[in-house]
Amino acid sequence: MDDRIEAARAVLDNIRARRTTPFTKVKPDPIAEEHVALLLEAANWAPTHRHTEPWRFTLFAGSGRARLAQTLADTYKAVAGDAFTERKLEKALTRPMHTPVVAAVVMQPAEPPAIPEYEEILAVGCAVQNLHLAAQALGIGCAWSTPGYVNHPNIRALLGLRGSAKCFGFLYLGYLEEECQLRSVRKPIEEKIKWVRD
Repeated sequence: MDDRIEAARAVLDNIRARRTTPFTKVKPDPIAEEHVALLLEAANWAPTHRHTEPWRFTLFAGSGRARLAQTLADTYKAVAGDAFTERKLEKALTRPMHTPVVAAVVMQPAEPPAIPEYEEILAVGCAVQNLHLAAQALGIGCAWSTPGYVNHPNIRALLGLRGSAKCFGFLYLGYLEEECQLRSVRKPIEEKIKWVRD
């Protein structure tokens, strides 16, 4: 068989195996620095129009997670109003502590703007997908969560965001529990394509 087809199938197998992993399904063990470096290097090779490379990541580990958790909880209390629930407050406080690394996903578009903002957003999405696929290959669970208040001044201050930079949420990362077997299905691709041949 053509080596290129074999290589493409290996990539497809990894894509099919990728899952969003609940933060309760990962181990508390620290992630090896070499593995974190591989995740970030994978993200760094995302496609980027005009080479703007708009993706940025702020990583929280160790006691830094508690700082993030407190900021999330304080911000939730500030914005929730009548929708406030103790359950959501508890989630804001505890979720960052369940995984050994939390990565804030940030877009820093070119200034002055070089391309439409949506292209910068798509590039950041591609960077996250690359990271997620590398995580899958390393046995690292990943969940992307974006609270509605993610660009509140409290969070922007914590991340040091200025100007047109935006936070697109947080990646919760940790080695998968061995018994974690997450399933997913997709409708056939044939239902989602249209050919125009002439």
